[in-house]
This record gives sequence, structure tokens and C-alpha cells, in this order.
Amino acid sequence: MIALLPWLGLLLLGVAGMQWGAARAATLLQALRDRWGLPATAGGALMGIATAAPETAVNLSSTLFGWPDIGLGAALGSNVPALPLAVLLSWAATRWRRRDDAPPPQVRPQVVEVQALPYLGIVLLLAALTLPPPIAGLQWWDGVILCAGFAAYIAHALLRRPWLERAAMPEGVVGPALLGLPAIGLGALAAVIGAQKVGAPLGVPDMVVGLFAIGLLCALPESWSAWRFTRDGTPTVAIAAVMGDGIVSLTLALLPLAVVGSSVGDTAIYGLNLGFLIAVLAAYAVRNHRRRGQAMGPGFVAVLGGGYIAYLAATAVLLGRG
Repeated sequence: MIALLPWLGLLLLGVAGMQWGAARAATLLQALRDRWGLPATAGGALMGIATAAPETAVNLSSTLFGWPDIGLGAALGSNVPALPLAVLLSWAATRWRRRDDAPPPQVRPQVVEVQALPYLGIVLLLAALTLPPPIAGLQWWDGVILCAGFAAYIAHALLRRPWLERAAMPEGVVGPALLGLPAIGLGALAAVIGAQKVGAPLGVPDMVVGLFAIGLLCALPESWSAWRFTRDGTPTVAIAAVMGDGIVSLTLALLPLAVVGSSVGDTAIYGLNLGFLIAVLAAYAVRNHRRRGQAMGPGFVAVLGGGYIAYLAATAVLLGRG
């Protein structure tokens, strides 16, 4: 076990580097959103491109090393806990240093149309393309179809009205964003190598390594941004950014895996993750009020939190049977 510590350190360093770079890129895109006067839901779609950059880089690195299941697991692992964590942190942000009777944060109802339903459609499309036995796995044409789905989503999000008042472009955001790109790439290389070197000696499947060693670690800081956005009075941006990240990581980010024709290593684990995402997004859409939107209250936190605990239990059962 002691021999694995350097590889674990490399994994953590790689994830930290990716998140540092992605945060700099997201700051630039947030500034562009304000500069162009995009609404909050469209801004979340734009920021999702930056926050999903680590998953894209991990998929490219895992493909180059011949460990595609790590990349596929990382993409799913960053999606599954992201929305439950974002909802929890949005609710917690309103409780911190506030009255007990303070209302929970409200996410605008347009998020369902612009983000949740397209996200749900992408997950269903991915399941239809990769799960049936005759066409199981990712092929190049799957990548084309998923990229077309992303193009339709981003066009729908960015062309929405009303536009907001434009703000001045802040200084000093372009340079850090340019430095962030190589940090994402190098961090992905380090994270993939470290994760594989930790998982292989322990007999952990590559997909599970990607799910919990890279994907979960990537989801934590992305979801943590929900705290900051909610404290700043923009919970809609918080939830929209999480969903936008999920859409990018299940479309554009999977392109490297589709190009090389990756198979699904563990169909049961893969299907469980897609099923959980479908259930969470359906629950979000059903609970959304067409006028008031979605309340990030304790009831919704309990629903999503309980669902995630059930997901972890099901994962443990499936791994135990293997």
C-alpha cells in the first residue's frame, strides 16, 4: 500500500491541476457572458464548456494510453454526484449566516427547458447508442450524433431572449485562461496515469477507477461553485452550469473515445449510472413549477441525497457480485 502513495499523490495533483485550469477558463467565459449580456441559463451552457474541459482531457489521455474505460468512468463519475451536490450546497448557502426562516434559493423555471430536458435527452440518446448489444459501445458515428446533439443544445441556449444589459470586460482574465489550458492537459495525463497505477494493483476495474478516483474528485469543486453562485444571488447560474457541464461531458468530451471505438467495460455499472442520471433529471423536471421554478429546499435535498445513497449501495452490490 505504501508503494501506491506516490501514484495517489500524482492523481490528486493531476485533478488539482485540471480544476485550476478549468476555473481560469470558466472565469473568462463568465466574463464573456456578462460582456455579451447572455441570460443566466445561456451563461450556464457557456460555462459548462469550460468546467467539462477536465473530462475531455481525461478522455483524450485515457484513449492515448489505451485505458478508455477510465475516461468513460470519469465522464459518468463527474455527472452522477454533481446535481445532488449542487442542490445541497445551494440550500446550505442560504442557511449559512442567515435566519432559519429564510426562503430556499429559487432556480428559474427556464432551466428545465434550456438545460434539464436537453440533458435528459442527451443521457437517453447515449443509452440508446451504447447499450443495445448489436451496437454496444462507442463508435465514430456515435460521436457524430452526440456532437450534433450538443450543437442543437448550445444553439437553443445561446439564442434565447431576453438578453441582459452588457457589462464591461474585466481586465486580467485572458492570461490566466491561456495558462489554464496546458494545466488541464498536463493534469489529465497525471490523473489518468496515477489512477491506473492505483487501481490496477488493487484489482479495481478501470471504469470504477474513473468513476470514483477521477470523476468524483472532478465533481466536487464543480459542485462547490454552486455555493459561491448562490451566495452571490445567482442560483440559476449554479444549477445551469452543472447541467451544462454534464451535457458537454457526455457529448463533446466522449468524442476521443468514439473515434477509437471504445467498448463499455462493465455494462451493469454503466447502465446503473445512466439510470441514476435519468431518474435525477426526471425528478428535477417533475418538481419544477412552471412559474416559480425549482426550490432548492430541504425536501429536494433529501430526495436527491437519498437517491445518491441508493446509487452507492447498488454500485457496491454490483461490484460485490463481480
